[in-house]
Amino acid sequence: MKRNAVGAVGAQGAQAFGSFFLQILVVRSLGLDGLGTFSILYGVMVLVAGILTGFVGDSLVVLERRERTVRSALQHYAIGLSLIAGIVSAIVMIPTGLITPHQALWFGIAVGLFGLEELMRRLLMANVLFWRVAAIDLSAFLGSLAVVGIGVLRHRIDLDLFLMAIAVGQVVAILLGIVLLPRAERFVVGFVRGDYRLVAAYGVWRSAQQFLRPGLLTVVRALVTVFVGLAATGLLETARVYVAPAMLVISGLTSFLFVSYARNKAAGVTSQLRRADRSVGILLGTTTLMSVVFLVALPFVGPLLFGTTPQLLAVIGWLAYAASVSAVTPYGALAAVGGRQALVFAIRVSDTLLSAIAVLVILALGVQPSFAPVALSVGSIAGGLAIRAFILRPEARRE
Repeated sequence: MKRNAVGAVGAQGAQAFGSFFLQILVVRSLGLDGLGTFSILYGVMVLVAGILTGFVGDSLVVLERRERTVRSALQHYAIGLSLIAGIVSAIVMIPTGLITPHQALWFGIAVGLFGLEELMRRLLMANVLFWRVAAIDLSAFLGSLAVVGIGVLRHRIDLDLFLMAIAVGQVVAILLGIVLLPRAERFVVGFVRGDYRLVAAYGVWRSAQQFLRPGLLTVVRALVTVFVGLAATGLLETARVYVAPAMLVISGLTSFLFVSYARNKAAGVTSQLRRADRSVGILLGTTTLMSVVFLVALPFVGPLLFGTTPQLLAVIGWLAYAASVSAVTPYGALAAVGGRQALVFAIRVSDTLLSAIAVLVILALGVQPSFAPVALSVGSIAGGLAIRAFILRPEARRE
């Protein structure tokens, strides 16, 4: 159990390391404005991956994915949604003026492949093969780094290069993932009528929920850009990237908990809730310790990584947000595995709207963007407490 939990953190760490290093290269090569643009684009990729993870990825963990009709529906949804997401993302971004049509082409390709690679990760996770997930994430990073290296040798370092690097890295990861899949999972069913309704009945709520957090962060970036400017978005992103290791630990353990809850549903809600409470305590303690380390190291590590010191208030704000996420995600995962995904989504929509409105208000009042992450944490904590109080506790009492 502990080995799998460590593997889950390692898997998330490998992915986060690649993203972290890539964003450092962007800010070093393209400046704060470039990082602001790249963060918005990368946020869309994460957003699309979250939707696919919820709709297809979580469904293949909870549902019987080896049934032919279920497998067929999962395959069709994975390919169809990835293709649609890539096309729509590219078309929507062109009128914004952030990227050129040529960049939009590479962006659309990267979005689709990013989503498919995330599903490969989820399939390995469903088999509790977290270290193999780390392997494909590392291969994605190395593939992206190779493309950037070629660009440096050719003296061509621009946004196109980084979008191309992401696309190539995802292809490498997907191919390696196919090789690393267990033999029992390495099959594709023929063209049969899939049980689309069954998958959609579960997946639509999970995808909607997975949309919320990256969607909220994308909204925050857009609001900061509109009210203050791209450079301010870049500054806020440097602070977020700096504290990314805290979020990767939380995300990794949450992925492990979701799979574990799904594999042990027979244990009952009461037992699982006690486990979730312990997990929250461990996550909060770990986040607190990491926060101390990050704050102490900020004056030394910040300039080394970014060429400038991230704003202290922004770093504190993102650390507070990381703590709020660690306090709520185990409860949301447990409730979703128990089949209450619709109610979980309703609660999460409410706390997301609360957070977005809070950010809009402080920016409209002229408060500096560094306080935006603190506003996000308030809604996050409220949502987690509501899930525990109004979904999990009543179910535990009925056992």
